[in-house]
Amino acid sequence: MKGLLIEGKEIETENRVKVRSPSNPDNIIDEVSFADRETTKRAIDVALEGFHKISSIPLKDRAKIIKKASILIEERKEILSRLLSLESGKPLKDSRVEMLRAIQLFSIAAEEARFILEGKYHRVDSYEYPPGNEYRMVIETREPIGVVAAILPFNFPANSFAHKVAPNIMAGNSVIVKPSPYTPLTALELGKILYESGLPFESLSVLPGDVDVGDELVTNKKVSGITFTGSTNTGISIASKAVQSAKKLMIEMGGSDPIIVLDDANLDAAINVSIKARYEYAGQNCNAGKRILVHEKIYEKFVSQFIEKARKLIVGDPLEESSDLGPLISKEALEKMDNYVEDALNNGGIIKLGGNRLNLKGYFYSPTVISEANTNMKLSKEEVFGPIAPIFKFSDDNEALEIANSSPFGLQASIFTNDLKRGLRLAKELKVGGVMINDSPRLRWDALPFGGVKLSGIGAREGVRSTIEGLTEIKLISINIS
Repeated sequence: MKGLLIEGKEIETENRVKVRSPSNPDNIIDEVSFADRETTKRAIDVALEGFHKISSIPLKDRAKIIKKASILIEERKEILSRLLSLESGKPLKDSRVEMLRAIQLFSIAAEEARFILEGKYHRVDSYEYPPGNEYRMVIETREPIGVVAAILPFNFPANSFAHKVAPNIMAGNSVIVKPSPYTPLTALELGKILYESGLPFESLSVLPGDVDVGDELVTNKKVSGITFTGSTNTGISIASKAVQSAKKLMIEMGGSDPIIVLDDANLDAAINVSIKARYEYAGQNCNAGKRILVHEKIYEKFVSQFIEKARKLIVGDPLEESSDLGPLISKEALEKMDNYVEDALNNGGIIKLGGNRLNLKGYFYSPTVISEANTNMKLSKEEVFGPIAPIFKFSDDNEALEIANSSPFGLQASIFTNDLKRGLRLAKELKVGGVMINDSPRLRWDALPFGGVKLSGIGAREGVRSTIEGLTEIKLISINIS
């Protein structure tokens, strides 16, 4: 039995939820206490006290806390990776990578915060107005905003925790974490590690819960900022409520990232990258390559070789070292895949591989390839969080851009070409937050800004530097020395 975390204590509640493994729903991993609205209000009041404590700690000492957390996660990385795989269904080899990223994120946040928060001295004597600037000294500082609510997705319970907690603690904010109801266990363990590392208990709470917890965090006027990763519908709903109390926002939402393979591309490289970009974690990544666009001159060859590679993927128990794909997160996710396949067939698509659930205990879906994909299909208009690879055909660069930009999302994109100028021309016209030339749309540097345009993001972008900048306030201080 796991309790929620408030003020350094593990608190049990009457509302308890069984956490089941998506690879075998009969396997109850643990039971977790869920918070309610009143418990959330209490956590917010505690966090206000925690804000005053963490913001008064010198930056060097905050860094020591975060560095120690990084060391403790490193020491326990295998146990944490297995827990992550159990509750999320992520293959163990991918969970280990996620845990490595979390370790590095804590370390990077501890190191970089001093540069991000160092401030500026403005030479206002270079301006004619207002008069008397030669007698003024103006400095710019960054100050923490207060209580930040961090709402996590199911698919990256460790990495999202690190992204949303470490930079905010370094900035001097207190944090209330609401993990996904599907994957609360990893976040609870990481919260305990931060307490163990010397973080003031009031500065962090971890509240598993349902919509009431999230709604209280979003609407409560004592919360100053929201950092969210999840679906576009939920993100827009959160933003529309949070803006009414002028909260700072960092909303990372869905994606339908195109992979554009031009006729002069290195075909082997494009196929290998596309396979991993589409099927890693059974396609449940926001920046997965969800639409594959291939020039008509190489289309048939690409599809044939892509299918050959996809057939070799091993779907199985996420704790098995050999598994490439685990299960989807829920039964509802399986049903969505069935609907996408049926809709694709009704709109002229051809199922070249898969297209069905697998006869296993958990929520497993077969790696699926759909050729002759088109923009009338739901999988072209919505975010497909599952192992379905629609492959589109285009005749020239303009048509590729038209298909790629037809999506309401704009997270990232890939272009495969041996003509760098051609690739850069396309990159300029793609309506996305990041373009990877001859590389995967899954590419991400955790220290750098990550996010998208259109329905993929609202507010500041996530990343160590951009998180600290987005969830702090600039203050100018002028000193008249006349």
